[in-house]
Amino acid sequence: MSLFEELKRRNVFRVGIAYVITSWLILQLADIVLDNTPAPEWVMHVIMLLLVIGFPLALLFAWAFEMTPEGLKKEKDVDRSKSITGHTGRRLDFAIIAVLVIALGYFAWDKFLAGPHSESDPGAFISADGTVVPAIAGTHDSPAEQIAEPTEPPEKSIAVLPFVNMSNDPDQEFFSDGISEELLNVLAKYPGVRVAARTSSFQFKGKNQDVSEIARLLKVRNILEGSVRKSGNKLRITAQLIQADTGYHLWSETYDRELDDVFAIQDEISAAIGEALRVELALGTDHAVTAPILAESSNTAAYEAFLRGRHLVNQRGRSNMAQAAEELKRAVRLDNDFAPAHAWMAIAYTMMLDSPSTYGDMSLAEVKERATPHVERALEMDPTLAEAYGAKALLAMNSNDFSAAMEATERALELNPVYVDAMNWRQITASNYGNYAESRRIMEKMIEVDPLSIIGRLNFAPTLAQLDLEAGREMAQSIANQNAWAAYTALGNIEFASGKDLSKSIEWFMRAYGEDPHDEFSNRNLIRLLSILGEYEEARRISDGNLFLADIQKGDLESAIHTLRADHAADPENYAPMTDLADALHLAGRFEESQAYYLQLRELSPLKLVFDNQDLSTISTVRMAFAFQQMGEEAAAEAAIAAHREDLARREELGVHFFSDHLAEAMARTIEGDSEGALDSLRTAIDLGFRDRLFFREPAMQSMVQNPDFLALKAEVDQLLAIEHDQVLQLICNENPIPDIWQPMDETCMGVVREAST
Repeated sequence: MSLFEELKRRNVFRVGIAYVITSWLILQLADIVLDNTPAPEWVMHVIMLLLVIGFPLALLFAWAFEMTPEGLKKEKDVDRSKSITGHTGRRLDFAIIAVLVIALGYFAWDKFLAGPHSESDPGAFISADGTVVPAIAGTHDSPAEQIAEPTEPPEKSIAVLPFVNMSNDPDQEFFSDGISEELLNVLAKYPGVRVAARTSSFQFKGKNQDVSEIARLLKVRNILEGSVRKSGNKLRITAQLIQADTGYHLWSETYDRELDDVFAIQDEISAAIGEALRVELALGTDHAVTAPILAESSNTAAYEAFLRGRHLVNQRGRSNMAQAAEELKRAVRLDNDFAPAHAWMAIAYTMMLDSPSTYGDMSLAEVKERATPHVERALEMDPTLAEAYGAKALLAMNSNDFSAAMEATERALELNPVYVDAMNWRQITASNYGNYAESRRIMEKMIEVDPLSIIGRLNFAPTLAQLDLEAGREMAQSIANQNAWAAYTALGNIEFASGKDLSKSIEWFMRAYGEDPHDEFSNRNLIRLLSILGEYEEARRISDGNLFLADIQKGDLESAIHTLRADHAADPENYAPMTDLADALHLAGRFEESQAYYLQLRELSPLKLVFDNQDLSTISTVRMAFAFQQMGEEAAAEAAIAAHREDLARREELGVHFFSDHLAEAMARTIEGDSEGALDSLRTAIDLGFRDRLFFREPAMQSMVQNPDFLALKAEVDQLLAIEHDQVLQLICNENPIPDIWQPMDETCMGVVREAST
């Protein structure tokens, strides 16, 4: 008998086939189990190795032994006339068929039936306290699913995922994160390469997500991932470059080092990997670039406090900013020579300014006093630190030194082209120069390089909503799993700007209040909206700040002026309370006093415009024009209106203009005596969502109070507000979204009957 026939008789082939199929099933099961447990990566490797080793042993066993009615015997001890290998072979055939059916069933399920999994209802997202909150139409599982579908990413695009800390020592986490950050900085310096920003890449830390899905969300073609393992004084760093669409490993390398100077090793390995990737990806230069080396602290506790503080700053919100300041204070206290901690300390302090666009209650003088020494210290320690220039830019921008802000952001982006905060502050500064097209271009670039950026989407979503309301809503919604407060705030701003559903806007701001009751960035809008709808006392119960908004809406201008005078006296350099005071004085008809402030504010603006704090429109500029006219300064009035119209033209050209812009134009037309033009502009504003009785008390509009068409438009707004008021009462009295945080007064809900659901 030939060897082939003998192998067949002894069922060696059948055993081999059964072993291969069963091994495949074992590996699939192990992959599912290990993906959902904290088991280290080596466990899977060990299972694979054991199965490979077991294969020749199984074949050898099938050759040497035979199953008989008396049990297992060596093949040489079995009488061939009594052999039952044929019967055993048929059993093996049935077993192989059964295992194949299971394998094919699993393959079909995995290929055609299994979809992306979510831990919660896909029609809901989870707030920070674990409460499941209903989502708007179109919610997806992933926090980035709702960003507009990306164009095909360029070939030279890459995301650096956080390197996995494979050591038993959690203190080594900062080292593995540092390797990833340095590599990101190295790659960002190469020309023509799109590198996903840190805040987006690090969203996937600790998540076992498919590489191709990560690449799709981050809009890149390549993924760099790796691991760091420390054992005694030995350090092993493994890195691999993966082509995301194929899963093909383009390059991989392992580095073994003695653990002497941890940060020197970090710099060395980062440079080595960066050079390897330059060659592998043909990054457009024939030599390695000089990337900024991350200034690390030799004090592990200082570095960890810095990482926590930076993370909290990136989350935004008042409570986060206060906690960030404490962490960064600790970092600086532990290592006063740690430049990044000083830079981020300055950023945190500046973001704690008391203004409509920041997150604290510090005066500008106090912010300057606290932040400036940290900016100077950071630049002294490391003049190539991008974040130091970012801090300098942010402080300059909030001090109305826009030329210095532009200069500092330019330098910051030279040092780190994917520094998203610097992009954000540059786009804000560009808008102060009236360069709205550049501002929008930068915002789009922010989303491109950092699709999961919280501040990028928080700022861009309302702008996007003006062009595509659903796309703006979806972008705002996509923030929710990272930062519920930011998502609710963005959604509230979008609904308010659209003006078609104030109750929905109030609901989102109430949810933001539930996440952070102390944040005046969102509270200001909630107070304003409740006041617009006539719920002045409920507005006063939201917080102790911005109560002048309720006074102004109620018509108690003297009380508002008294409050704002005190705010301005306590913070005379801050433009925000000065603007609010000027507007209140103007509404009270005290033009000489309001003009003195308006003229100061105009000199701070590169465009010689005054923007109101509520909608960032030129209404305050047109108020100034009306006062000029009343004081007999016709040329000054005409110049102010001309400046307003130039700004409106720039906004309209871009397609991003709000109802408040058309209210300013209605006032300008009235000042010029063009009642028809004023009515047309007011009609446009209403169609765009304007709902506010205060406008009809504007001094500039009083010449129209006898005009029947003007009165008809006023009646229309009153009717719309009455409908909205009923809807808001239903919301706060019967459908309160934050019952454990806030409850309305009994008198507010007296007589409110729950509407029947349809």
